[in-house]
Amino acid sequence: MSATEVEAVEVDDVAEVLDDDQRVAAWIRAYRLRRNLTLAQLSELSGVSVGHLSRLENGTRTPTVRLLLQLARALGVSIGELVGETAEQSSVYVSRSEDRRTVEAGDGASLQSLADPALRSLQAVELSLHPGRVGEPATHSGEEWIYVLSGAIELDLNGSACSLGPDDAVHFRADVPHSLRNPHAEGAKVLIVNSLESPSLHVGY
Repeated sequence: MSATEVEAVEVDDVAEVLDDDQRVAAWIRAYRLRRNLTLAQLSELSGVSVGHLSRLENGTRTPTVRLLLQLARALGVSIGELVGETAEQSSVYVSRSEDRRTVEAGDGASLQSLADPALRSLQAVELSLHPGRVGEPATHSGEEWIYVLSGAIELDLNGSACSLGPDDAVHFRADVPHSLRNPHAEGAKVLIVNSLESPSLHVGY
């Protein structure tokens, strides 16, 4: 599909015309166009360089978890919307395991959004950390809560390492620099809940 054809695609039609490898790239581009933002404007809002944004939109660069969350915040959408999930017209959102989409990130992790795509002030994701995964440091407003579902991970909180195993949980102020890594030979899975309060948010895991 050419750039011109992608520009003509409505947000609601992206999933129908693209394969899985290009879907997230097309959602990023479609939401940017819907908001009448240039690449330079989105770069300023998200903190992601124009060149990097261009590669993401062309599908030649796989976004990391940090970049997905930064772009979702800058575009005013939930992480669920950005990966192609749609909200149902209901007062209660049920996330069925068989219906969730797994998004492979470019930083040794994959994620599933567990939150209602229509609600944007709270994000809940299930994050799988592949063996040897090292996350990028992040800071953002609000609070963050992490629960280890399986495996073992290390949380680096402002240079201080904390080892976490199954059923361990940690809660901290998210404006403190933090990152997640899995230095072990086995994969790990965590549940992450964080608030998205500030328009200047820059998030990473």
